[in-house]
Amino acid sequence: MLKLIVTFLSVLIPLACYSQSAKLQDLIEEALKGRPVLEAARYEAMAKEAEIGPKGSYEDPMVEIAALNYPSDTLSAGEMGMTGNEISVTQKIPFPGKLTKLRKATRFEFESKSSTYGQMRLDLISEVRIAFWELFLAYQKRDILKEQIALIGQLVSVLRSKYTLGNVSQAELLALQAEEGNLKDELLTAEKQIQVKSGDLNRSVGRDSNAPLGRPELSARAKIDLSNLNEDSLQAKILERNPGLMAKKHDLSASNEKLDYTKKNYLPDFEFRLAYMDRVPSPGDRGVDFVSGGIGFTIPLWAFSKQSQELQGAVAERARSERLLEEERRHIQHLVHTMFSELRESHARLQLYEGGLIPLARQAVVSSKTAYLTGKLDYVAMVTLVKNRFQTEFAYNEALVTYLSRIAEFEALLGEPLGVSP
Repeated sequence: MLKLIVTFLSVLIPLACYSQSAKLQDLIEEALKGRPVLEAARYEAMAKEAEIGPKGSYEDPMVEIAALNYPSDTLSAGEMGMTGNEISVTQKIPFPGKLTKLRKATRFEFESKSSTYGQMRLDLISEVRIAFWELFLAYQKRDILKEQIALIGQLVSVLRSKYTLGNVSQAELLALQAEEGNLKDELLTAEKQIQVKSGDLNRSVGRDSNAPLGRPELSARAKIDLSNLNEDSLQAKILERNPGLMAKKHDLSASNEKLDYTKKNYLPDFEFRLAYMDRVPSPGDRGVDFVSGGIGFTIPLWAFSKQSQELQGAVAERARSERLLEEERRHIQHLVHTMFSELRESHARLQLYEGGLIPLARQAVVSSKTAYLTGKLDYVAMVTLVKNRFQTEFAYNEALVTYLSRIAEFEALLGEPLGVSP
């Protein structure tokens, strides 16, 4: 019963929390616990870790019990001198160093899986953060459109009165009404975009796409001093610490160990045998027990069709790992270059907008509205200023989301905070 209550509360409490507002950190924690693909990667690493011990262990010894040299006609134990019952133990031992190479290769494979799991966690955190901010941007666009529609609606009401008095032309009134209709059409698209982005965020968290989700709110914008960041030093740091790149390095190390192991396959493996034979006395034979032992070893008789082909495969696998490592390194270098440029651009745009562009755009609309209603400004100029104001505000929010998204992506590559608060 207690387990049922805990399960019920674990479902109910998140829904209650998110029905009002979507908290980013809560969503990230839920995603880290609820995404099956992340859990699958963790279990894959655990499974590979469990292989390390067995890969470095000898095969189980073979114990054999045999009845030897019984006469076929009587099956009597005391009739013949060589009759007896034997127990033997056989142990296969690979050439020294082989199991060590296999164990090392498996450990590197485990390290690769662990690094991949770590990178998946970082990527998932980045995915949730970006989806959160994109949903925030969708809500901001809807709010901006609603405000713009309200402003145009006020002007339409005034123009209707003026049209009734014959102070404005029908064409001007119709043009403003058409502008209002276009904005309402854009609002429908914005509403749809909110639903789409909500589904994207729910999916990132690991929920159903239509699960309840509140409106994202940003309590404070992350601050970063770009003067302390250098692309080359940041790139070098990422190339040193990136878990995804570390996974490729571990894969290469595993390939090198497997190659060394394959080379050792030309060397013999050994088989040791120890036996004890219990004999029964017979006429003319006092029945002393026998002890015997032996050693065998493999001969690479079919090396041309077996070991040489295995070696070629191991060489190709190492070459593959080298190419994948180099490709991942180049990919990260390209990502850092592109994202750093986008981060600098979005940061500069934010400074531009916050430095006075948005207040100027808002003041221009207030002035243009008054000037238009008093006949001092024509319709085209007024509408242009209104559009410019709301486009500026949306561009500001777009730059903010780009700025936050690039920071999230850098932190996913780096594996640590970029010196900012989320």
